Amino acid sequence: MCHKHVATAVYEAGIMAAISIFWTATVIAQSIHPPAFAIVPPAAAEAGSEPQTSSAFALPNSDADETAHIFGLDSKLQRLSTLQSERPSDVPTTLEELSARQELLESVQASFLDVDSVLAELANEQSDLSSIRAALQNRRDKTVNRLTTAALLTGSGLGAGVSATQFSSLGSTTQDVGDAIGIGSGAASTILSILAARAQKGPSVRVEETPNMLAPLLGGVPVGNTHYPPEVLQYLRSPPMGEDPSRGTRLERLMAEWEKAGRLSAADPTTRRRQIAALTASDDPAVKLTIDQLTDRIAMLGDVRGRVSLMKRDLANIMRSYSALEREQK
Repeated sequence: MCHKHVATAVYEAGIMAAISIFWTATVIAQSIHPPAFAIVPPAAAEAGSEPQTSSAFALPNSDADETAHIFGLDSKLQRLSTLQSERPSDVPTTLEELSARQELLESVQASFLDVDSVLAELANEQSDLSSIRAALQNRRDKTVNRLTTAALLTGSGLGAGVSATQFSSLGSTTQDVGDAIGIGSGAASTILSILAARAQKGPSVRVEETPNMLAPLLGGVPVGNTHYPPEVLQYLRSPPMGEDPSRGTRLERLMAEWEKAGRLSAADPTTRRRQIAALTASDDPAVKLTIDQLTDRIAMLGDVRGRVSLMKRDLANIMRSYSALEREQK
């Protein structure tokens, strides 16, 4: 009998302990996740209707809406908005809502990283090409300076010698030699000046071990780490929302700008293919780039960076709008 009473007492104590733990956990959960206040339309509030959250999540502009759709964030935003609207205002945040919120935040972070990866590769290629261009410019400047100095010395130095031979007391033979030297110095100075002018173009070099981020956009063959996530390519190959589609996609507008600047030929297909080969070359022994071609390529990479960077602006607008909604519900 004694053992039976002890077992009964232990059983009742266990039940009381379980009830106490459950009640404590409920209180803690409510303190951690207080009930969210609903966004009530003014008309509904005046009519005394039950507070309910809005069922739609409005993004600040069409660009943010387009970027959200490209990355698949619109469906996650709508799901979270629906869960919030279906939850009464006096009920704590549900586990399903927390899971939807976490999924949205992870998706936005992954989208940011995808855009950053493209920007990093573009910046890396720009840095490599800028270093190569600086080395070529240094070589060009040294060559031009030497030729210019030689032309100056030839023209002025030999010119002084020619003048010294023109005294009448030296005789006609000496004067003839001086005339010959004068003609030779003039010809040499002219030739050196022509060489200095031609050297302004600078040497050419083969680009090695660098990405070619323009290749996927211009129909070239990507090498190395050259990669665009599908969402970024879709963004570049889509016309901006809210604008006239006849103006073309973002990429088509970029190409129109490049053609206007002379970086891509719009009239001659042969010239255009040669330009694209230089703009997308990487570790190709058959293609060497000049300083001007490197300058064009660096500028075009900067143009692409500018367009892709706008996706981060849109993602930031999405998160600001979501954060504002969260603050209003608290």
